[in-house]
Amino acid sequence: MTTKAMWEGLAQKRVCFGHQSVGADLMKGLSALDGCCLDIVKSYDPEIFRRPVFAHFQVGENRDPQSKCRAFAQVIDNGVGTQVDIALFKLCYVDITAKTDADELFQTYQGIMNSLSHRYPKVAFFHVTVPLRQVGDGWLGWLREKSGRFDQERDNQTQRHLFNQKLRSAYGASGRLFDIAKEEATYPDGRSSCFRHRGEAVPNLVSDYTDDGGHLNQHAAKEIARRLLACLSTVD
Repeated sequence: MTTKAMWEGLAQKRVCFGHQSVGADLMKGLSALDGCCLDIVKSYDPEIFRRPVFAHFQVGENRDPQSKCRAFAQVIDNGVGTQVDIALFKLCYVDITAKTDADELFQTYQGIMNSLSHRYPKVAFFHVTVPLRQVGDGWLGWLREKSGRFDQERDNQTQRHLFNQKLRSAYGASGRLFDIAKEEATYPDGRSSCFRHRGEAVPNLVSDYTDDGGHLNQHAAKEIARRLLACLSTVD
C-alpha cells in the first residue's frame, strides 16, 4: 500500500490515541510527514468523533502505568467508545522499571482491554509496546557486569522488554500490535540494536534516533510515525 493510499484510508477513520511524551513525538512526526491529510486534534471530547479525525490526548500520569490503563478505559466509557473506529494508548519507558511487577501490570492491561473489546465490539483496539531508552553498553557496560555492580537502567530496560514480550505473545498474531520498541531498536539497514545483560540480549534504542536518550528526534519520529500509519491502515 502506498503512503498516499494509507493517508486517504486513515483520513476516513475516527482514531483515538492516548499517550504522553514519546506519543507526542509521534504526533509531531505524523504532522510533519509529506502529504499528511489527517485532521489531527488534541481532544477526547466524544463530539469530536462525529467526523473523521485523528484525536490524541495525554493519558494518566507518568510513572503510574495503572493510572494510564484506568484513564484510557474512562475516556472510552465516557462516550468515545460508541463513536470511534480505532482506539489505542501507550505506556512510556518511565512507567516500567526494575521494580515493576510485569505480570501484574500485564494482567491489569489485558483485563481492561479485553473488557473494552467486549463492550465495544465495533472498535478496533490496537496495542503498543513500551518505548525504550538508549542504554550505554560497550566495554564500560561489560566491566560493570563483570564486577557485579548494579546497573539500574539496564535492569529497567530488561523489565520493559519482559513486558513487551508479553504484549507480543498475546497480540502479535492479531495484526493489531504496533511494536514501537522493535522500530526503535532496529537500524535503518535492518540490524538490531541490543546489549547483553545477565546473559540475555536486551533491545536498545538506536542512539541516532534520540538526542536525550529517550525521546525520539525529528527524523526518527517521522519514520516511526510512518510505520504507525501503516499499522493503523490495516483496519478496513
